[in-house]
Amino acid sequence: MAIDEYEDGGVAKTFLGPPPPSWFTWLTRGCEFTTFILVTVWVFKDLGGLAFTAVSTGTNATDTSGIFNWHPLLMSLAFPVLMAEAVLAYRAPLGPALERPQRKQLHAALHSLALACIIGAIAAAISSHTRKRPDPIPNFYSPHSWLGLTTLSVVTAQYLVGLYVYLFPKVAIRNRRAMAPIHQFFGRATFTAGLATMAVGVQEKTTFVQNGMQLSGSALYSSVIQLAAVIQVFLFLTGILVLFHHAGPAAPSRKTGDNSQLLPDVISQEA
Repeated sequence: MAIDEYEDGGVAKTFLGPPPPSWFTWLTRGCEFTTFILVTVWVFKDLGGLAFTAVSTGTNATDTSGIFNWHPLLMSLAFPVLMAEAVLAYRAPLGPALERPQRKQLHAALHSLALACIIGAIAAAISSHTRKRPDPIPNFYSPHSWLGLTTLSVVTAQYLVGLYVYLFPKVAIRNRRAMAPIHQFFGRATFTAGLATMAVGVQEKTTFVQNGMQLSGSALYSSVIQLAAVIQVFLFLTGILVLFHHAGPAAPSRKTGDNSQLLPDVISQEA
C-alpha cells in the first residue's frame, strides 16, 4: 500500500484517506441501503409481510406476526439508513455542496426521522405482543429488549441535548465547543449500539423461527435462516464503513529529537 510521508511536518495518507474518497462513501451508502432491502425481503418473503391488525386463526386465537414485522422493518430504516446518514451529515452529506448550517439541519432532520422510526418500531412490538391470543406475549423480558430500551434512552437524551445545545442553542459558544467531542462520541456510540441491538434482535427472531418451524439439518440452510445471517454481516459492514469516515488525520512525520506524542489530540469543529 502506497503511503505519502512528508518530513516537513506533513501527514501520511493512504488511498483510503482520511478523508475517504467519494467511491468509499458510495460503497458505504450501498451497504446501508442493501441492509434495508435485505430486511424488507426477509419480512415479506419469509416472515409473512406486514399488517395493521391481528389476524384471526381460530376460536379466540390470533396471529400478530404481521404487526410485529413493522419492528424490524422500521428499525432497519432507523439505524442502518437514517442514523447512518446523520452520522455522515457533516463529513460526507448526500449534498456535498451544503453549507454548514444546512448540514446541521440535515443532521437534525435525519435524527428526528430515525427517532420516530424507533418509537414506531417499539410500539409495533408491544402491540403485537399484547394483541396475541389466546395468551399475550410478555414485553421487555429478553436481553434484546433490555438493550433496545437502553439504546433508546441514550438516543433520546443525545437528541434532546443536540436540540438544546446546537440546533436551538441555549448555551455559550465556548460551552458548545467544549461539549462537541462528547456529543460526537455518544452519537457514534448510540449508532453502534443500535446496530448491535439489531443484530441481537435478528438472532433472537431467527431462534424463534427455528424453534417454531422445528428446523433442523439441511432445513437450517433455508432462506429464512441464511438471509438473517447475511443481514447481520451487512449490519457489521455498515457500522465499520460509516465510522471510518470519522477516522482522524494521520500524525505528522516525527523529526529527530521530537518527543511529542505520536498521535496528537484531534479537536473537531463540527458542532
